[in-house]
Amino acid sequence: MDQALLDEAVGEMRALVALDGGDVELVSATGNTVVLRLILEGAECRECVMPKEFLEQIALDMVSTRLTEVSAVTIDDPRETD
Repeated sequence: MDQALLDEAVGEMRALVALDGGDVELVSATGNTVVLRLILEGAECRECVMPKEFLEQIALDMVSTRLTEVSAVTIDDPRETD
């Protein structure tokens, strides 16, 4: 997997989530799956950040346009454990 292209896609996701005060970080990229972690510390409105399902689809679109071998993106969302 091309790390530069992956970093570019993650950077694009970071910019999108930052609009709502959040952030994302790359956890792993193995095989055809990328795992991201949603970071909401500092977000004034945690619920203003898009739901996990939407974020995963947007992230998949951003990653798979650059890395065609990627077919799944999952996001660890801290709102699921609160």
